[in-house]
Amino acid sequence: MKRIVLLDVSAIMYRAFYGNMNFRTKNEPTGAVYGFTNTLLSIIKEFSPDYIGAAQDIKRAELKRSEIYKDYKNNREAMPEDLLVQVGRIEEVLDSFGIDRFKIMGYEADDVMGTIGKKFSKEDYEIFIVTGDKDLTQLLDKNINIALLGKGDGGGFKVLSTAEDVKEHLGVYPEMIPDFFGLIGDSSDGIPGVRKVGPKKAIPMLEKYGNLEGIYENIENLREISGIGPSLINNIKEDREIAFLSRKLATIETNIPLDIKIEDLEYHIDNKKLLALFRELGFKALIKRMGLSEEEEKEEKAEEKTSEPTGQLGLFSMGAEPVLKSKKEKDAEIMIVDSEEKFKIMYEDLKSEEYICFYTENVGVSFSTDSRDYYVPLYHNIKLGENYGNFEKERLNEIFSMDKKFVTYNFKNILRNFYKIPTKNMEFDEMLAYHLATAQTREDIDSMISVESEKGIKKYADIFGKEKPEETEIEKYGNYLCERSAAVKELYPSLKDQLEEKELISVLKEIEIPLIEVLNAMEEEGIMIDPEYFNKFGTQVGEKINELEEKIYEIAGGKFNLNSPKQLAEVLFINLNIAPVKKTKTGLSTNVEVLEELEARGEEIAKYILEYRKLSKLKSTYIDALPKSADKNNRIHTNFNQTGTATGRLSSSDPNLQNIPVKTDDGMKIREGFIAKEGYKLLGIDYSQIELRVLTEISGDENLIKAYGEGKDLHDLTARKIFGLSENDEVKREQRTAAKIVNFSIIYGKTAFGLSKELKITRKEAEDYIAKYFDEYPKVRELETEIIKKAEETGYVKTYFNRRRDIEGIHSRNKNIKNQGERMAVNTVIQGTAAEVIKKVMIELYKFLKEKEDIKMLLQVHDELIFEIKDEKVEEYKAVIENIMRNSVKFENVKLEVNSSVGKNWAEAK
Repeated sequence: MKRIVLLDVSAIMYRAFYGNMNFRTKNEPTGAVYGFTNTLLSIIKEFSPDYIGAAQDIKRAELKRSEIYKDYKNNREAMPEDLLVQVGRIEEVLDSFGIDRFKIMGYEADDVMGTIGKKFSKEDYEIFIVTGDKDLTQLLDKNINIALLGKGDGGGFKVLSTAEDVKEHLGVYPEMIPDFFGLIGDSSDGIPGVRKVGPKKAIPMLEKYGNLEGIYENIENLREISGIGPSLINNIKEDREIAFLSRKLATIETNIPLDIKIEDLEYHIDNKKLLALFRELGFKALIKRMGLSEEEEKEEKAEEKTSEPTGQLGLFSMGAEPVLKSKKEKDAEIMIVDSEEKFKIMYEDLKSEEYICFYTENVGVSFSTDSRDYYVPLYHNIKLGENYGNFEKERLNEIFSMDKKFVTYNFKNILRNFYKIPTKNMEFDEMLAYHLATAQTREDIDSMISVESEKGIKKYADIFGKEKPEETEIEKYGNYLCERSAAVKELYPSLKDQLEEKELISVLKEIEIPLIEVLNAMEEEGIMIDPEYFNKFGTQVGEKINELEEKIYEIAGGKFNLNSPKQLAEVLFINLNIAPVKKTKTGLSTNVEVLEELEARGEEIAKYILEYRKLSKLKSTYIDALPKSADKNNRIHTNFNQTGTATGRLSSSDPNLQNIPVKTDDGMKIREGFIAKEGYKLLGIDYSQIELRVLTEISGDENLIKAYGEGKDLHDLTARKIFGLSENDEVKREQRTAAKIVNFSIIYGKTAFGLSKELKITRKEAEDYIAKYFDEYPKVRELETEIIKKAEETGYVKTYFNRRRDIEGIHSRNKNIKNQGERMAVNTVIQGTAAEVIKKVMIELYKFLKEKEDIKMLLQVHDELIFEIKDEKVEEYKAVIENIMRNSVKFENVKLEVNSSVGKNWAEAK
């Protein structure tokens, strides 16, 4: 039986877009195109179709269903701008694959697939409809199968081939699907359905009465069904017309005016066209994966003289299956190194390599050379019948102590859990390199490999499910890990080329790699906490929370679930009859903005709820959680992430110590719980207005340079300008605070609207503040204009130290998205440069204190560094550290300044 695959283009496209949202190549968003192409290859590999057709949607306003029901799909948000610009490219992909696209005026893609599917099902073709929409299951028959995207094992296709499959998946048979949605509606399509009827109520009704007609004929007998009472029956009665309308909207047309022959579904891949498109988009991995090199293209041209393949042969005639093997032939069988003899073989092989490529996820280590892949098991729980054993971890020091260059993904993980490879031997960290090249913030080797490599790679869960790594079979796990070290070896040259092309090698070699050892030392040292302090503080905060609960319940007139937005909305806007502020798709909003608005109106309950939420979060996130994160010595070891932000700022996790509130009394009380060990003190040093000093350096604004050169308070000067104060006038505290917000608003690209909300002033006043700021510092405006212009011309911006970031949305026709891109461009240059100053200084500080036992660097929180120093050495080391921080990075226009504090706890050292 010949096989046809029908593609639901919108479903595949949206899924690809949201799975690759930050993916960009050649300075344009291409994640949807890339994901769509990979899905298309997977479809061809999975279903081996003889014929393929692609069904596309038309505009909502042009649909016949919109004529029947004006709100049909009216609730859908506009297509994201970054996806909209990729639609044409996706169509080019389909055209290059020789797949015809079908779009019929007045009808949806579902109707197109329904009509094509039913026509050729009758002609005895086997049909697979690839979609994400469950309503298409109504089309299933003896020849039509539904392949649901991402619903199968390992995120693959879940194929529904029988009526029982549909029943198991949705609870009803295919022929009942329109009636099912007639009852429950479909919020994604704006189909209303019957009020208060969900799947749990609809399924037993349809099981008993078959369809809407049967239900309405037996309306008085519905109460015999468990869970269906008078109120619901009344809804069903009143919504009869809506139910039948909803069914009509949910019914897929299978006989639309579409003249189609089987020849229209033939496809053949145009290698030349596809190669040109992939080159234009920068899809190097797909060129490799599909075997579309220039040499293979020439061979294809020669072959085309004698034959022109069609259908699935077109894919395989390219000389490659969708999942390819490595370019270089080597021993296909990995070596499990669990004996002295095997270790010697591996050692000699590695010794002959120019650089050593390896990878670990902490249960063992894999190495890949030109001739073979090796796996060294270290921490497997050996089971009965296992063919291999663990090897001595210490022996690997002989390899990692070689004076050779090493390449891996995530050196810091190696340092923290295994071996101390000297920084000079860390040749290339692919996690950092990939982040620098793409600004991707996921620490995930599989994501990198899937984009950059010619290999198809299975994720851990797809191979082992929920099995823990240490419980896996050694050989099977070894193959899994060796795949990744082999990819590390394969990708090294191309990733290095990318960094060189983007002039980022110096950032990797001079900042990011030297920082690895620094951060690892800080993570290992950790910072001490006082568990007893947190216990007492937790009790105090718990009592406050209980008091707030009682006050809230008293005003509300009874108890309810304070953490339920739905119940809270009911209490506020129905029981207490407070006028609502904002409505969302799910109901009346009770978010922070709404509660702050209610508080401003004088609603006392809103004030208590805000305080309750703040204290509850503080208690659960920090007060209760931090002691659980401490080791037996009461020290917390956070993880510093070099790839956690697109601007280059370090982030902190497990636990996150960078988000502890600093401007509130409760936040400072949390910091009191971080203490120095006996005989030591904490030294906190932070840069004074580093981002504003960076702005001064890069803009070259004379008034900013003069202000800092004379040691004046910039916030004070800005306050005098925007409030029209003379030199003799006193600057009030609230005026200085407002000026500080204005100063930093420029860096963060805050609009007049955003500034007006933060300062609680009119938009006109905010516009006036910003205008006066730029009058005082005109070169700041010039700098912003220049940054945005360069971003528009090139698609990216660079920091002072040459870190590069592609700017999404800078070319958008959507004003809001473009404005966001412009803010991102300016912020990246300023904040990114400030982040690099801190990193460079940390590297210099580590050189000074690395071998010292009486001082350790513990934490970095944006522009603040925390040290633990022996009591008698505090003043001596403080002077040295201040000097290094002031002078390690030399700017031409402005000096860097620092503020220092010493204390027994972090609050005192702030």
